[in-house]
Amino acid sequence: MTNVQFYLIETDDPAEQFSYALQLAMQQLARGKHLYIHTGSAKDTRQMQEQCAEKLSQGDERLAIDHKGEPDSTREVLLNLSGEVPHFFSSFETTLEIICTGSHSKDMGRERYKYYKSRGYPLLHSKIPAQLAL
Repeated sequence: MTNVQFYLIETDDPAEQFSYALQLAMQQLARGKHLYIHTGSAKDTRQMQEQCAEKLSQGDERLAIDHKGEPDSTREVLLNLSGEVPHFFSSFETTLEIICTGSHSKDMGRERYKYYKSRGYPLLHSKIPAQLAL
């Protein structure tokens, strides 16, 4: 069963979600995990790809970023930045969710939390001070 980890960032700046997502991506790749980052739009996909290109080695086959469809790669870790529960999340070992607690993202995050909880998925959450999300 998929484990779901929520990261609650104490900020109202949604841009910090992408900054922290990059940190999580680097951590997962350093652990040797295959990571799929699911974004909410083509614009968000490009933004995440640009941030990853600056910090991560080029051509890392363990990383895929997209906003549509299902990933074709190994399904270890899903980092969901889309704002909704992807229909394919349960095919991953772990799903990571980042919520900015001072924004509209918080309400959407609560809905996703309820969705996972009502279906019996193991849930964890961590509060991240804004200064650690930079």
